[in-house]
Amino acid sequence: MSIRVKLILSYVLMTIIPIGLFILFLHLLFHLFLNNIEEMKDFYQVDDRTVEAFFYEELAAITELKQLAISNPDELLEESIISQYENLLGHRQIAIFVRKGDTLTNGQQTDTSTFYSYLPVHQLSESDPYVNHQGQIGEDGQYWLYTGTDFRFTDGDDGSLFFTLDVEPVSDFLTNIIPLVITGFIVAFILTNGVITYVISKHLIQPLKTLHRSAGEIASGNLNEQTGIVRNDEIGDLAGAFEEMRLQLKQSVALQEKYDENRKELINNISHDLKTPITSIKGHIQGIIDGVARDQNKLDKYIQIIHTKASEMDQLIDELLLFSKLDLNSIPFHFECVNLRPYLRDIIEAFQLEYDEVEIESNVSIHPDTLVLADRAQLYKVFANLLANSVKFMNQDEKRIHVHASERGQVVCISITDNGQGIEEKALPYVFDRFFRAEASRGTNQVGSGIGLAIVKQIVEAHEGMVDITSKVNEGTTIQFTLPIVDENKRGEKDEKDFNC
Repeated sequence: MSIRVKLILSYVLMTIIPIGLFILFLHLLFHLFLNNIEEMKDFYQVDDRTVEAFFYEELAAITELKQLAISNPDELLEESIISQYENLLGHRQIAIFVRKGDTLTNGQQTDTSTFYSYLPVHQLSESDPYVNHQGQIGEDGQYWLYTGTDFRFTDGDDGSLFFTLDVEPVSDFLTNIIPLVITGFIVAFILTNGVITYVISKHLIQPLKTLHRSAGEIASGNLNEQTGIVRNDEIGDLAGAFEEMRLQLKQSVALQEKYDENRKELINNISHDLKTPITSIKGHIQGIIDGVARDQNKLDKYIQIIHTKASEMDQLIDELLLFSKLDLNSIPFHFECVNLRPYLRDIIEAFQLEYDEVEIESNVSIHPDTLVLADRAQLYKVFANLLANSVKFMNQDEKRIHVHASERGQVVCISITDNGQGIEEKALPYVFDRFFRAEASRGTNQVGSGIGLAIVKQIVEAHEGMVDITSKVNEGTTIQFTLPIVDENKRGEKDEKDFNC
């Protein structure tokens, strides 16, 4: 759920919940009102059997008196008539007042001075026979509802008939209940908005604090602490991006540390590999200077050793330079469609001439028209390294190397097998690592730079192929690599990658 939806939902809740709580509060007040109704019934002497009478009999009595005021107003001055109706209406807290001129009378001798100032003045005009009116009078917590009829007595004096109903219980109830209603709504509104605002703010701010703390950890160099935020909103997306950044930084730091370690290892290996032949060269030169090589044969032998060691140094430097360029992707590959059968035939013939003491057999079972996408010069280095490696570490009397090539789906699989001493199984996973040497397992005194197979792997992978090795001690070693076959649709085409088919 997105933050926008959550905010909209919180707004809706902040509107609906106060209304719901307010309705609940009104429901409670309603029950309170029902309890107050019982008190009002006692005050107005109303019970379940007389409710209908309260609305009809009293109205009938009031109507009779109003008709009497219009038809025979002088009878209202008789105390007995007023007392009769007051006995009927008095228990309902209804009082009757008759005003003639400036005199206000009441059949029960009720204090009329209280009402005199409250009751309205005579409102009858000259043209009207009577006027009915009603309203509310009173103050300071004492209130009455009234209904009145203005008329004229037979002698021409202004007359008024008033009925008053004491509404003090209702007024007290409303006076108390209205502040409660307002207070209840305000409390419900503030409480609801406060709780929802706190929950939403905590829901939004807490993960931001976590991200801030994680950012501080990263700034201090600690890349191992996870944020632990799992959410389906924008903050969750931010946390995911932050976690991805942390992992990438951690990977970059680890990679940098690996590069530093490799650099140190490279320096150490270069120092070691160069120091050995240099020491040998210096020793033999010093022997020549000191006159140790007195005869020509010994001098020639010293010079031959110096030449061999210098050649080894030159080859090591070339391999290091090549490996460094491959590692930095600074060597351009010029791929073209190569017909593998004649290419392999030429390579095998050339190496057979170079290693005449080794029997090189071949089994190239691929179609004559099969093409692979390859850089001829770089691919030649692969065969040169593999064949030279097999010859270097082979101490058998009958030295044999078998080259096999076959098609497997969309790739050509090429394998080179020798009958040398082999490599121990525990060393096989590391033979393609740079500067790894397994000479001890081969049981030979031959040495190498340890980067020949690493170069092979880089060149093969640059051709989008794979390389693998299998070996058994005292039986031999097989190194196998693949090259992708050119699709028929690409033949005869040339694109921006210098594919010359």
